[in-house]
Amino acid sequence: MFTQRRLGKLIAGASAMALAGMGLFGVAAASADELSDITPGTPGSISVHKSSADPVEGLNNGSLLTPDPGAGLGLDGVEFTLQQVLFDGAPIDLSVADGWELAEALAPESAGGALPTGYTLAAGVPQVTEGGVATFSGLDLGLYLVTETDSGNNLIDAAAAPFYVSIPYPNADGTWNYDVHVYPKNTLNTIEQTKTVDDSAKVLGQEVTWTLVTDVPDSDLPYKSYTLTDSLSANLDFISWESVSIGTGELVPTDDYTISADNAVITFTGAGLAKLDAAGATTVTTVLKTKVNSIPEGGVIENTATVNINGTEADGTTNTNLGTLQLEKKAEGENGVLLDGAEFELYGTAPDAEGEPTSSPLATGTTVDGVVKWELHLGIEDDMESSYWVKETKAPAGYVLPADPWSGELVVTNGQILIETITNHKPTGPDLPLTGASGTVLFTIAGLGLMAAAGGAVLVKRRRSRTQG
Repeated sequence: MFTQRRLGKLIAGASAMALAGMGLFGVAAASADELSDITPGTPGSISVHKSSADPVEGLNNGSLLTPDPGAGLGLDGVEFTLQQVLFDGAPIDLSVADGWELAEALAPESAGGALPTGYTLAAGVPQVTEGGVATFSGLDLGLYLVTETDSGNNLIDAAAAPFYVSIPYPNADGTWNYDVHVYPKNTLNTIEQTKTVDDSAKVLGQEVTWTLVTDVPDSDLPYKSYTLTDSLSANLDFISWESVSIGTGELVPTDDYTISADNAVITFTGAGLAKLDAAGATTVTTVLKTKVNSIPEGGVIENTATVNINGTEADGTTNTNLGTLQLEKKAEGENGVLLDGAEFELYGTAPDAEGEPTSSPLATGTTVDGVVKWELHLGIEDDMESSYWVKETKAPAGYVLPADPWSGELVVTNGQILIETITNHKPTGPDLPLTGASGTVLFTIAGLGLMAAAGGAVLVKRRRSRTQG
């Protein structure tokens, strides 16, 4: 015999099931006499509220909460699927006591799992949230299973646990609620992103490598999208995307991700997203190679990359710093002229006590119009200056190297031009002796006398020739 006490227990069980997965408790059950108040054929509805608000403590009785705990934080595009619970292939009739007994037999924790013998589920009906709410309307009386099946463009950490909802739902005052509101627990993930730049480049024109590491959390729901956008500044030239990896596994271009025509955006394909889903909590590492083509005002080149996962964005920014060292080669003296052809080596470390280099040269240069210029990578992040040493290896033609061919320490600061003047001595040599001036005069007179004698001989010879003729 189905007693009033038994019926009260069944309805209480249904109330608890209706709120399972919401982190809230069921309300008091109605009495057996109130079953007659249920009106078969009355359409019902289930409104699922999804937001990024933290779960609230307290009770939910299936009514619309005022104020809304998720006001202004509703998540759009989250998909829920509704399935009516069947017994022996037919809907459970909650207008009669036997129907509530069948409903009670399903423990709340069974939602979403294997069902006992005789219970099945009808075909699912999906609905996505708009304004943070997914509403299933025009429902027949019965027991329903609600499952969160898709995150949409939301970075959801844990999907709401599947839960049962009854139509109607018993109110504490003995009436019945045909339009039930539920508020599943919500947990959103956050993206942690770190961007670094290597410090190996020393001179303008060398490659600069940027590495972006994104911590991707595990998710109960499949990831819908993953994009990485890196729009380079005018001071950087794109060279290549070197690699994209999930964990330690490198992805395959075209198969796992695509690159936009302007090389600014990487987008995971379905295959890449599937690998991301399978990896659980992991990292995505992307390596980009560029070349610095110019130094901006201030000397700091920032590069920002934006990761977007399921509509949630995170930025990572880092920088490299540059400055200029300019040598002017002049002849020794107050108004020394600029000299071409002097050759120099640039070092990032000081020479040893014997004047020998302690590292390989960073660059070489030859003066043109008296000048040699190096545009330099000084460091990354907060490293805004660097020290350099210059060695002259060849003096301009006609000049000699100084006894110490090394400069002192030259400190170059980001965004600035350090001009250093280096002079060379031009040797003149000692005065050489010459033959005296009096001797020169005698030689000149003697030469004139010889010339006069020779001229007279010619005249005598011509006169004799005329006389004989």
